[in-house]
Amino acid sequence: MTNSTAEPVDPLTPSDLREASPPEPTVAAIVLAAGHGTRLNSETPKHLHKVAGVPIVERVIRAGLAVKPARTICLVSPFMSDLDERLGMPGAFDIVIQHPARGTGDAVRIGLEAIEEDIDWVICLLGDSCLLTGDTVNDLLALAMSTSSKVAVLTAKLPDAKAYGRIERDGENRVIRIVEKKSDDPAKRGIGSEINSGIMVLDARWARNVLPTIAENPDSGEIELTQLVRIAVESHQGDGAWPVQTHVGHENVIIGVNDRHQLVEADEIVRKSVRNRLLGQGVTIIGPETVFIDEDVEIGRDTVILPHTTIFGKVKLGQGCVIGPAAHLQDVTAGNRVKIVSSTVTSSMLGDDVDVGPYAHLRGQTVVRDHVHIGNFAELNRSDIGAHTKIGHVSYLGNATLGEAVNIGAGTITANYDGKHKNPTKIGDGAFVGSDTVLVAPVEIGEGARTGAGAVVTHDVLPGTTVKGVPARLHEKSTRTPGDEE
Repeated sequence: MTNSTAEPVDPLTPSDLREASPPEPTVAAIVLAAGHGTRLNSETPKHLHKVAGVPIVERVIRAGLAVKPARTICLVSPFMSDLDERLGMPGAFDIVIQHPARGTGDAVRIGLEAIEEDIDWVICLLGDSCLLTGDTVNDLLALAMSTSSKVAVLTAKLPDAKAYGRIERDGENRVIRIVEKKSDDPAKRGIGSEINSGIMVLDARWARNVLPTIAENPDSGEIELTQLVRIAVESHQGDGAWPVQTHVGHENVIIGVNDRHQLVEADEIVRKSVRNRLLGQGVTIIGPETVFIDEDVEIGRDTVILPHTTIFGKVKLGQGCVIGPAAHLQDVTAGNRVKIVSSTVTSSMLGDDVDVGPYAHLRGQTVVRDHVHIGNFAELNRSDIGAHTKIGHVSYLGNATLGEAVNIGAGTITANYDGKHKNPTKIGDGAFVGSDTVLVAPVEIGEGARTGAGAVVTHDVLPGTTVKGVPARLHEKSTRTPGDEE
């Protein structure tokens, strides 16, 4: 008997395994946002109205992008052809015009035609489903993939089916059709009704072939996406997996915005969720039912929000702040231990340990450095305020740049507008500006300089000098240095 050794077999390399494994399914998302929303009675397109500070359609697009689709298409009317620019999301999705708007089925057909790639799954999202989340979209997509269904429908169970299409099942609990209200038995639309949200995941190749075959509804003149459920069921053969599956989501996911009542309802739901999230992150909210905070706002722990406060736009607050009562913040970044009392702050940046108000107004890209005090009824616009500066009450600083440890007396005004241009004022470190001083810009107050009460300053003031009078004239050399306390 002859001994023989088998030829060695090379082990599979990682690249071999990748080549052998099936490719990842490709997914596209189509957002249907071509409706006009006439019931809102607004010049603003329905999809651009905001819920908790975020445009309705942007909320839907965010939910779709959460599954990282290969392509995202947004179907819009001709009036919304610049939607990506309006939302500040250039490149995030592709825009396709649907005109005239002939229903949801026609919109998805147009969207699929715009997607030249050979995709496996298409997510169909309604552009006004403003409470939809990325998690829900992921769950629906996972259901479709795991069951290889032709149609996966997002549903919800309600105490009353209202005007929604109702999911009807057979004796084996399989979906057989979606029944619209006008064609339904009222007795079947009561407690526990499962309704259609209008959001679906489709087998993309199957949908490409079927959608062009759907006839218009003779009553509405629209091509309805819901017809895909009937077609999938009627074409099912054999004992294979049922072609239509459903994922039951939270009842809020079906809320669409078609009128002002629904807009308010959705806004209330999201804002309550925002408050609950912040409470869980260590923020105290006193009188929460009177506090309104946009969804994208970030607030550090141990910050206290007092009653009747509104915080809108892109706001980020540090830890240990006290905001309110009756404060309004919009597009603001603030550091730690900031106190804003009954004041309005917009488009501004505040450092640590700043206190503002009451009844102050900061705006126009104003920057306030650390440890600054801004008194009541003071107004700052397009100004940069150095650390440890004190700004007295009933003052106005516009187009002003202040150094560190400056004292601005009560009633000080920068007269920055000459009728044609806004002119700058510059105040050096340690300067002391007396009460009721008028600084006629353009003008510069040097380091350690002083102005007397009621002075009208029309010329630059040299460092370390004092001016008084109307118009202000040199009085004496100042001995004040940066950091001196008055």
